[in-house]
Amino acid sequence: MRSVFLLLSATTVLGSPLLADPLRDAAFEYFAPLPATAPEIDGNLTSPEKLALGQALFFDTRISSTGKMSCASCHDLAKAGQDGLVTPVLIDGTQGLRNTSTVLNHSLNETYFWDGLDVDIAAMPAISGEHLISMLNTPEAAIAAIKAVPGYAVLYAAAFAGDADPITPEHTAQALEIFVHSLSTPSPFDAWLLGDDAALTDAQKAGLSAFISRGCSFCHFGPALGGTGYYPLGLIELPGVDVLAADEIAAKAANDPGAGEFIFRTAPLRNVALTAPYFHSGKIADLATAVDVMAAGQLGSPLDPAETASIVAFLESLSGTMPEIATPTLP
Repeated sequence: MRSVFLLLSATTVLGSPLLADPLRDAAFEYFAPLPATAPEIDGNLTSPEKLALGQALFFDTRISSTGKMSCASCHDLAKAGQDGLVTPVLIDGTQGLRNTSTVLNHSLNETYFWDGLDVDIAAMPAISGEHLISMLNTPEAAIAAIKAVPGYAVLYAAAFAGDADPITPEHTAQALEIFVHSLSTPSPFDAWLLGDDAALTDAQKAGLSAFISRGCSFCHFGPALGGTGYYPLGLIELPGVDVLAADEIAAKAANDPGAGEFIFRTAPLRNVALTAPYFHSGKIADLATAVDVMAAGQLGSPLDPAETASIVAFLESLSGTMPEIATPTLP
């Protein structure tokens, strides 16, 4: 199905044929434009009522264990869906171990979480509290907090009409999933893929060509340019201490047999220029440095400064139009 979609997208735009372009043809071997609308979720049909409920839940601090954090506290839509920190400050005030990933373009991802907890948002309430978004309570406590707000009964009844007991962990997750799935960011790269030759600069096109020819697209492919699997970080050269997270440094110091595996989700690259710092550890603050670390560690072939700059220019073309989401009036 994916190959058919790419072929059709590469040859037509809204029914009109694209002019031949070798670079665009090469790009369609690996990438696809952002869908015009988020795909429907199996078993969780979109509705305005679910969207409104999910948006309220996303911004509501009352469902956290302290009543002070919401999903938006770490996944700040004004900061491209993440928090801008090396690692997040957790609900108990301690420092997290993994950099916060953006929630933008969530519908494009096939895998979630840095360390391989491969579930979707709808599965999260069934998982123990430690695996929920860090601000959330246990499912039981979160549901109790929601039921304590009378206005939520109206929103849940509208979103899940006909259900005698609509306020459940599963329905809560489904509403959140619908809202997060709506957060898409069409970018200049999409416009270029769809035939607008002027959407990318010459420098960005050169960077795209280098991105493909250097092999970056072997892992960073698909419409999200990543988010599709788990791969070793450091295929050629293991990451140095400047990339390691605190738990990895501690494991190495203790001669832990499990240290040094470094298997992580391939980060989706949409809006990557807006979501520093980088890597699972959040240790790299500069995008050009991150590109150089990846070239050395994954490709074994350092880039010259001009090539790094051109790839960064291409990555900047993935910065999209942010969704206009206002903080809702909560029930």
